[in-house]
Amino acid sequence: MSSQQDAVFRLGGEDETALSQLLDTEPVVNLFLRGFLAAHAVDRAWWYAVGSPMRAVALVLPARLCVPFAPLPEDAATIGRHLRTQHRPTLLVGPRAASDALWSAWAVTHQPRRRYDQRLYVLDAAPPGEDPPGFRRALPRDVSALALQAAAMEREDLGTDPRERDPAAHEQVVAERVRTGRTWVIEDGEALVFQVNVGTMHRDGAQIGGTWVPPARRGRGLSTAGVAATCRHLLGTVPRVTLHVNEANTPAVRCYERVGFRRDASYRLVVP
Repeated sequence: MSSQQDAVFRLGGEDETALSQLLDTEPVVNLFLRGFLAAHAVDRAWWYAVGSPMRAVALVLPARLCVPFAPLPEDAATIGRHLRTQHRPTLLVGPRAASDALWSAWAVTHQPRRRYDQRLYVLDAAPPGEDPPGFRRALPRDVSALALQAAAMEREDLGTDPRERDPAAHEQVVAERVRTGRTWVIEDGEALVFQVNVGTMHRDGAQIGGTWVPPARRGRGLSTAGVAATCRHLLGTVPRVTLHVNEANTPAVRCYERVGFRRDASYRLVVP
């Protein structure tokens, strides 16, 4: 291949069609990226690509997140080497082979804090049953409690605390999810005993995450009931629901499989 074919470039508005066509080759794997592209102009985000025609891409949200799609790991590594000169290593999640290649080339002197084997799970048929008592969309009055729980979940899963970084920004993110109807909860009395967020909405599917049950309430089927109810509502408007789960998190895996999710692509999550 020529050096021009291996050159990494930042995408602009004129590249949107080619980017969309590349992501559409793996529509379920790329649901997050496709949803992000539908909601944000290409030239308002940091998209990097390699190849002509385009063979691989990575979306970088500086200091927050990197998500690659690269069918060939060597293309992911090419993007990773380019990122060394552009951005500090950040949270990385994506298909496993591409993510491993990109991280190794990008963060050559940076040891990750945590590294997880994840699995993409897909659900395309509404689970049977009724909504559990107290299941509903979150309300503005829930924001403070939800923010505390979301911070606890991040500490447990990632070893970081968003309230230490910027407590006002963290609560603002939670409030925006509530305002747009993307958080579902189960309320028991005055306590929120389950929450889950809809991170991506696209015509081809929704992606959920941030499932949380307070430790004292675990083992009672709340996650299974809450996730199933959320998926029943979502599958009334989209053809599938996806999520990522750490493969070593056996209780979470069992919950999602009870709901009806099936295993799909292998993923990687790296916490810098």
